[in-house]
Amino acid sequence: MKLEELIKKNKEKFTQTDLAIADFLMDNKNDELDLSINELAKKCLTSRTSILRFTQKIGFGGYSEFKYFLKQKDHTKKDQTKEDDKKLNQILESLDKSNNIFIYGNGDFEDIIKKSIKSYLKDLGKLSETFQGRDEISTFNKNSLKDSTIFIIDLSDDPNTLELLSLISNLNTKKILITDTYSKSFLGNYTIHIKKLEKNKINSIAKNLEEIEKFFVKYQEYRMKNESK
Repeated sequence: MKLEELIKKNKEKFTQTDLAIADFLMDNKNDELDLSINELAKKCLTSRTSILRFTQKIGFGGYSEFKYFLKQKDHTKKDQTKEDDKKLNQILESLDKSNNIFIYGNGDFEDIIKKSIKSYLKDLGKLSETFQGRDEISTFNKNSLKDSTIFIIDLSDDPNTLELLSLISNLNTKKILITDTYSKSFLGNYTIHIKKLEKNKINSIAKNLEEIEKFFVKYQEYRMKNESK
């Protein structure tokens, strides 16, 4: 079983500290994490006891067993890459076939990302609408949401995000979630993970937009490939 699956399976047991550890591990899942328990605790800004409890919650007898598991995951990287590519192609196909595209986000940083997404879509000949806040969520028309794609940007624990997800949960709407925390990743059909924002510090907008730009470059390549068939 993959680390992501273990976390998903046990996430209901997690404390905020556990979620922070999960975020760090998933943010660095493509790196070789050959860290001691003390080093990992320092990276996650927590204690070695919290790391040990986390590994036990996801099914390991201790940190040594968990560390061995992390080393073994390198053998499955090729399979994971194929799986990720398949998931990406599925969401790109849905995006390309969508009748409507919506972009939701509530906050200053979210506004910057919304404008960027709208611009990327426009460059590729796709129109979209942007929304924010509770009042604008209430204006969503369920008929227009059918067979649509919605980008949901949540970097500030916006309570309205869960309300929106609840509203569209039973609709044939593809959800592309843009977030800086792993704990929200399971809420969408596809997640674009960006660097965690730091409070009281200058956060690089350019770096955080890189992952979003990569997604749209992939979308452009997907369209060019299918147009040439």
